[in-house]
Amino acid sequence: MPNAVSFASGEAPADTVSLLLPTLPNILFPDFGNAHALIAPSININTNTDDTPATERFTIDTASKAAWAIACVLEAEERISQRKALADEYKARLDAWLASASNQDINTISYLSFLLEPYVSDEVSKLHKSKTLSLPTGTASLRKLPDRLEITDNDAAIAYCETEHPDAVIIKKELNKSILKDLILKQAEPIPGVEAELGGDKLYIKPLKIDASASPLPSPLPLAAQPK
Repeated sequence: MPNAVSFASGEAPADTVSLLLPTLPNILFPDFGNAHALIAPSININTNTDDTPATERFTIDTASKAAWAIACVLEAEERISQRKALADEYKARLDAWLASASNQDINTISYLSFLLEPYVSDEVSKLHKSKTLSLPTGTASLRKLPDRLEITDNDAAIAYCETEHPDAVIIKKELNKSILKDLILKQAEPIPGVEAELGGDKLYIKPLKIDASASPLPSPLPLAAQPK
């Protein structure tokens, strides 16, 4: 059958389903067309040459167009969210597979390294200059790991060192951003090494929340009670 789409899992991906089913903006506002078709002409409006006729730029100047644009933005964000969720699911599956598939090899490396270390240490101690043991299948050497330090109680350590070992306490200098904003943006005082600008407005779009507990619309009056 032409234009037939088959899927091994029996279910179409979310992106394919979204292409097969009409979207809310297309149902409510069929006159505005597809958002993707409007974006390209708007972006390329300034690249037209003298020989190329200018494309009429789409503008939002009515409540219907604004509602259509909001619906398109929300649907685009939902599709991105669905793709991200799908990608996260695949990543989780791959991470789980990698951990499961590598578990036996990790245990092999750990166990054989534990058995090798005493032998390699003994053999390396017999060498004069080199600290590497060379064998037909590879080399083995011992390297000193960096010393480990973990601060388990920061306040207790600072209190002790301030009294007994002041050199161990570092005083870190930081700038107060709130004061800097006030100096630069309100008092117009330039501060070397600092840049600041006034925050502008940013458009945020969210789905409309309908309160289910709100009182319903009043029922229409019976015919006999309606005013003539």
